[in-house]
This record gives sequence, structure tokens and C-alpha cells, in this order.
Amino acid sequence: MTSEPIDSAQQELYDLAQIHQVKSRLHAKSIRSVITRLMSERGYAAEQSAKVSLEQWRVAVGPELARLTRPGNIKRGQLLIEVSDSVTLQELHFQRTRILKQLQAGLPELKIKDLRIRIVT
Repeated sequence: MTSEPIDSAQQELYDLAQIHQVKSRLHAKSIRSVITRLMSERGYAAEQSAKVSLEQWRVAVGPELARLTRPGNIKRGQLLIEVSDSVTLQELHFQRTRILKQLQAGLPELKIKDLRIRIVT
């Protein structure tokens, strides 16, 4: 059996194809990065990190507590609330159920399930 000799042009094309294959494997993206990029391009990421506006927050907690607190992002249904001191934190805990119901009624699209309160100095 005789095999036909491969000319240099064919060999070069073969080598380039092999190099391209190796490079494509080296530059492969993880499925997580692809999904993250897709979610941000389609606007889904904005929905996940939605924020409660200060005005909506002021209505739910009242002007005095609104002055001492700051609503943050909503992650997994939990609204993060930053407070200035432990007394304010405790007052929010006492009023948690009422505040949560008010936010859920006023902002059903945000799907707030719970409040997460922390002190920020």
C-alpha cells in the first residue's frame, strides 16, 4: 500500500486547523459566564438587583425611621436595610411584619419576602 504524499499546502491547512482547535478549547467560556452575560444583556440582572425607592421606603416606615435607615438591594426576596444604630434596628424588628406587608402591597413586582437589617457605621 502506498499512501499519497501530502503537499505542503495541505499540511499547513491541517496544522492551522489543529492550532485553531486547541485555541478554541483554551478560550472556552464557562456556562456560568455565558448565562451571566446573557442575563445582563436581556435586562434580567436589573430585575434581580432591584431597589426600593426612597419615597416608597418613606411611606412604608414613616419619616422618622426613613431618616435613620436606608433600603438597599433585594437578593433572593430579601430586602437589605441599613440602619444607623441598634435602637433603630430593634424598632424595625418590632415593625417588621407591618413594613413587610406595606412593601408587598405597594411593590408586588419586587416579590419581597423578608427584611434583612444590619447596622452600618
